Formats: sequence, structure tokens, C-alpha cells
Amino acid sequence: MIHCDIGGFFSFLKVKRDAELLTRWMEMCTFSLLMRSHESIRPDANAQPYDEAVREQTVRLTRIHKALKPYIARCVHLASEGLPALRPDFWEDMDGEDSRDPYAYFFGDELFVCPVLKKGAEKRKVWLPRGKWVHFWTGKSYKGGKKHTVPAPLGQTPVFYRKDGQYANLFREAARSPEP
Repeated sequence: MIHCDIGGFFSFLKVKRDAELLTRWMEMCTFSLLMRSHESIRPDANAQPYDEAVREQTVRLTRIHKALKPYIARCVHLASEGLPALRPDFWEDMDGEDSRDPYAYFFGDELFVCPVLKKGAEKRKVWLPRGKWVHFWTGKSYKGGKKHTVPAPLGQTPVFYRKDGQYANLFREAARSPEP
């Protein structure tokens, strides 16, 4: 099993996280096996999941992660059989030279996650793998095998699910998880 501490552990000198960085980190970990935050070694210097500026996103993203539980359980089962839960963007073609985005990853075989790393970003360019994909947040369909520019407001990192996937209905419902 792999995971990361949302927000990181170390924080020293001028290195600290603000509310945007913490939210973007939570977005990514929502679409992983384990969603676990960490106050860091300097809690007072860093934005926290319970801070007023972040709390609403913390609750919403945690609810989405919980709604994904059946899919997460499937990913854990497949991992027990040797298939990694998180896979590089070139996984399907198994050609490491064909990586289009070193930060995008498959979560299982039905979700494709493209974390936002640029401060203040509202959009992100993504290269979708072959097939038909649906934007998790907007429900808009996209054709794979090409580049797209998609919305990426804070709290909604670009995530896509396979249009014809076994868990498409689960993803559609999870995206509509009630607001806090």
C-alpha cells in the first residue's frame, strides 16, 4: 500500500503550506487508497484541514473518498493480486518512453487523475489515454488519445473515469456528494 501525508510532514524555515496547496494535496489523495492528513512538525505555521479556509473542501473531499469505498476495495483486491493501485500514465501501453505527464496517474483501471501543481491554476492541460472518458466533476465526455484543456478550479483537480467502466455510476454519484 502507498500513501502520502496530505500536506506533508516536514516544514522548516520559510517552507510552509498555504490553504491552496493543502487543498490541492487533498484533491489528489481523494483519488488514492488512503486519505490521511498530517499537521506537520510546525502545525501553527501551516494551513490545516480544520482551518476555516479549508474546512469545507476537507469535508466535501472526504465524503467523496468515502463514496468511492467500493472502488477502493476493488483496487486493494487487485493490488493483492499484483496489480498496483496507482499506475503511471503509460501503464496501458507499457512504454515508459510514451509518458505524456509525469504527474498524471491511473487509480485502478477506471480513474485517471491529473493533479494540479501550478499555484492559482484554474485550468489544466491533460493528455487522456485511449478510450472514452468522462470528466468527474462536469460530466462532460472526452475522447482519449489526445490533449485537452479542462477546468481545474480549487477543489476539483481533473479526474476522469471510463465512460463504459464498471464503476461509472458510482463515480457519477460520488461526484454529486452533498456539499457540507
